[in-house]
Amino acid sequence: MKKKKRNIVPYRRRFHLNIGIIIFAFVFVYFVIYLISYLTQNNISVYEVQYGRIAKNKSYTGLIIRQEEVFYADDTGAVNYYKKEGDKAGYNDLICSVDKAGDISQEISHAGLDTANLSEEELLNIQNSITNYISSYSNTQFYNVYSFKDGVNAQIQENLYINALNSLSDQTTSAVSQNTFSFVRTSVDGILALYTDGYEGVSTDSFTADMYNPASYSKTNLKGNAQVKSGQALYKMATSEKWSIMVPVSKSEAKEYKQQISEGSDSFILHVKFRKDHTETNATTYVRKIDGSYFLQLDLNNSMIRFLSDRYIEVELGSDENQGLKIPNTAITKKEFLVIPKKYIGKGDNSSSNGVIKITKDKHGKESAEFVTTDLYYETDDAYYVSENSLSVGDTIQLPDSNEQYSIKDTATKEGVYNMDKGYAIFRLIDVLAENEEYTVVKTGTKYGISLYDHIALNGNEVSEGEFMN
Repeated sequence: MKKKKRNIVPYRRRFHLNIGIIIFAFVFVYFVIYLISYLTQNNISVYEVQYGRIAKNKSYTGLIIRQEEVFYADDTGAVNYYKKEGDKAGYNDLICSVDKAGDISQEISHAGLDTANLSEEELLNIQNSITNYISSYSNTQFYNVYSFKDGVNAQIQENLYINALNSLSDQTTSAVSQNTFSFVRTSVDGILALYTDGYEGVSTDSFTADMYNPASYSKTNLKGNAQVKSGQALYKMATSEKWSIMVPVSKSEAKEYKQQISEGSDSFILHVKFRKDHTETNATTYVRKIDGSYFLQLDLNNSMIRFLSDRYIEVELGSDENQGLKIPNTAITKKEFLVIPKKYIGKGDNSSSNGVIKITKDKHGKESAEFVTTDLYYETDDAYYVSENSLSVGDTIQLPDSNEQYSIKDTATKEGVYNMDKGYAIFRLIDVLAENEEYTVVKTGTKYGISLYDHIALNGNEVSEGEFMN
């Protein structure tokens, strides 16, 4: 019996559409397209405009000129001081004593080493000095620690010397009568200084250019002298709160400073910052040419006592600081504008926008008029600055209600930034006040300018007018 052959027909599986694969493919394609678009398009980073300031000072070293009078010893002997440098002294106040024999001076000096002789009132005054210093202490002015230390030591010694002098009154009276001991009292009112440097007789009128030489400056400390000779300097007094600083400047700097002098005046007010203690003041300033060199003469009537021990001092001169809208320098770019006389700018019959009547000619020479809107970016007394988007050099515009025509020919370039608050780039002009390596400060409240908290393009040179943000 023969076996029947079986015909095997392959079974075709029905195709089932997988919706998950379709969605995945769609998402993948969208992602690839978005990624390519993101990588190829200009991604505009923005910066929020903040209020800020930029210091605009120049640093110099100036020579201090004061009204000073030096007083000299009449006798030779041991010297003891009863006031410290910087103390105010009035007429007939005791400054020091000179002991020819040296015995009384030695006892006074020895008593100055024993702090147990200080009274409760004197200790309280010293404690108050320490408390006041601690309350005003700043880590940024640590150098004041040393001047504070010297001041307290001088205050203690001053009190001890006075106490010792009082306790030796019988001996001093006898020594004075024997002409072996003398008290030195000041004959003028002023501030006590215990050094000399040869500049005591110099005034702003007698100052010469070769007197300015900080590299070779030296001074003689009188406080450190235990012995004094007849005719030797004992102390000096600064007799006026008025003082001056002579600051050397270049010829070009002198010219810049002269521009600040108003008509009919020979001086101007300049802001001064002292780098020693970071205090600030204003000085009446003169620009002087002395022996072929240029100097600024800064006249002041306060703060002299703070710099009594200095002859040369570092100062920063200029405007204290420029305040305004602070923007990064990378945001600043330039744009060219068409300059159009104001009388040609108006509003169309059915428009509230500014624009001009543009005249065009067809191939047959027939003229037609078209109102073209324009954005105004800046204005002078007689012209507006407009964008080149719808107009260009050579275009003819016509005066409204007149046959008078004008061919656009003038252009001007202005600095500004791109405002992005509307989602696309709009050029806004800036009026620069000050700048440094990273930032620029511009005026606030300017017409056609930017405002606080505006968002501007961080990189202005990479943006074009009307460009949309991603």
